[in-house]
Amino acid sequence: MIFSLVLMQIIALGIFALKKVSLASTLTAPLIIVTLLFNEYCRKRFLPNFIAYSAEALIKRDRADQNDDTMAEFYDKMAIAYQDPAMLPINFSGNADSLHSPLISSSEIRG
Repeated sequence: MIFSLVLMQIIALGIFALKKVSLASTLTAPLIIVTLLFNEYCRKRFLPNFIAYSAEALIKRDRADQNDDTMAEFYDKMAIAYQDPAMLPINFSGNADSLHSPLISSSEIRG
């Protein structure tokens, strides 16, 4: 997959160079490097898991989790474990009269 992606980017770099689209060709060159760096990161991060555990052991563990009665409670807690602060309701003010009061008080204007 990564080989095909890098090959496509090299072909695009060649086409941009032949068409003399300098901006596109200069932006494509770092893209190839970033793709190769991403590939190395993924190899170091995820490949040890696939080497250390066989697919058979992981399938057994998944089936054991499916039959475990406490997993339903775990999934319920997992759904509310993290609440993104951007998604929380906004409490502007506890003062009900704040909708009718000015943003700057009259004493601040004079002084």
